[in-house]
Amino acid sequence: MAPGVISPQDWGLAVSKSNAEGPALPVIDATPTELEARIVGNLRSWLPQYVEPDTGAFYGYYRAPDGCREPPQTANLIASWLSMAAHDRYGDGAFLTRAAAALDFYYQTFVVSHPMSVVAGGARDGVETALVWTKFSAEFVIGALGLHRRTSDTAWLARAEQSGRYLLQAARHGFAPTYDLATHQWSVPSTGWDSWGRATEAGLLLADATGDPAWQDLALRWGEHGLEIQAENGCFYLIDGEYYNTDLAADELRGLTFLYEATGEMRYLDAAVRFADWHVAHQRGDGAWVMTVDRDDNVVVPTVGPGDMTNIATALLRLFLVTRNRSYRDAALQAYAYALSRQVLPGSDAPYADDPAIVWGFWSWDPYYDYTQSPDQATHHVRGLMFLLDALCRH
Repeated sequence: MAPGVISPQDWGLAVSKSNAEGPALPVIDATPTELEARIVGNLRSWLPQYVEPDTGAFYGYYRAPDGCREPPQTANLIASWLSMAAHDRYGDGAFLTRAAAALDFYYQTFVVSHPMSVVAGGARDGVETALVWTKFSAEFVIGALGLHRRTSDTAWLARAEQSGRYLLQAARHGFAPTYDLATHQWSVPSTGWDSWGRATEAGLLLADATGDPAWQDLALRWGEHGLEIQAENGCFYLIDGEYYNTDLAADELRGLTFLYEATGEMRYLDAAVRFADWHVAHQRGDGAWVMTVDRDDNVVVPTVGPGDMTNIATALLRLFLVTRNRSYRDAALQAYAYALSRQVLPGSDAPYADDPAIVWGFWSWDPYYDYTQSPDQATHHVRGLMFLLDALCRH
């Protein structure tokens, strides 16, 4: 299979014929037809309400209690992936137009582009705007390459390579999670979010898009860094070098799997298996993982970020396809089932189910916390269902 993050078609999978009647999937207790209907409901009814008319970019979040819509912000980075995946699935060019508008908004607003900057191509935070993040920069590479692949617009390839060069500088400076534009200082992995998995994916995808082996060398450098910091129990504690967080899990697992597939080196697969086994052992009975755990296995934050569950599930699904270890498939199915429980269906008894801006969307938090929904959360959920259908429900 090809490396890919945005859609099942990036893996080389055909779109499943889920319009055909079939039995319910194990654990999920939903038929492929029912899952497709959930995808379509989100894409056709829910998502258009989250587009800001003047810019074509996505709003940040919608808060149900007071109807507040956050202005467009960094959610546009990965929300563009959902529209690309929808284009792959349904062949509707309007989705591709929307993806380009969202990612162009992100580029114009948050990516450092001045030719005199030593961090040109780096992607800034939307809150602490002086901070350039490795995590966001790698995600921008993935999105820009996705648009280049689908449109053949070389401007997107140039933008992806520009952000790739930022990832090279971050690797040179100790695999820095961030760069501070105000102080001109790089951070160290022990004081930030060590997003090496995303950087690994970005390097491999750049190599695939350009044919330049230097990008694979960069991916291998980030992957080596990951191997060096994996804990004895198989986990990665990537926030401040102390905390596991579900936002920094799926890309690391996927990155290791991709590295094994690219090189054939068992040490990458062994590391992926150890991390996957940690997830299997720590999965809750309802299929979720708590958000934050420390190195002593203490739960720091019991809240669940539901979108992370489908992202991790999709990474486990890829590892299952490589290893055929059914425990990874089963854990993925349990996580997908949990995620489905966070979608608000028409006529349900969920909070605010009478609000059109909530129906077919997914809650940001469990417990509800602020009763928000956002396009970046939907991106993980809906794409996850696409990967599930196309990987396991082919007819």
